Amino acid sequence: MVTHRALLACVLAATQLAPETALAADKWFLLARHGECFPIRSLERKFPDLGNVATPESFIQFVQAKGLKVASKAMPVQAGSAMEVHVPERELALVFVTAELCAKAGTR
Repeated sequence: MVTHRALLACVLAATQLAPETALAADKWFLLARHGECFPIRSLERKFPDLGNVATPESFIQFVQAKGLKVASKAMPVQAGSAMEVHVPERELALVFVTAELCAKAGTR
């Protein structure tokens, strides 16, 4: 059985091999299990009051302001940025990636 972390490593490795397209480097997305990227606002299902959260850092601050525990760590990638964020009380394990990785993986 493939673990979430192993699958994520495969997706990130595969996205680094695809050709790049021009997207803003500072725009963040959520990376799905199969490599698709979704807007951060898709978290509104879990957090209806999400507001203008646009980065992993602002999401972490938002979650902490709600009194929830959050753990995060940067993930090494060749191009762009990726950050893993866990919110155990909401059973969330998220991977935020910059547009460079989404350009390679596909965006929805």
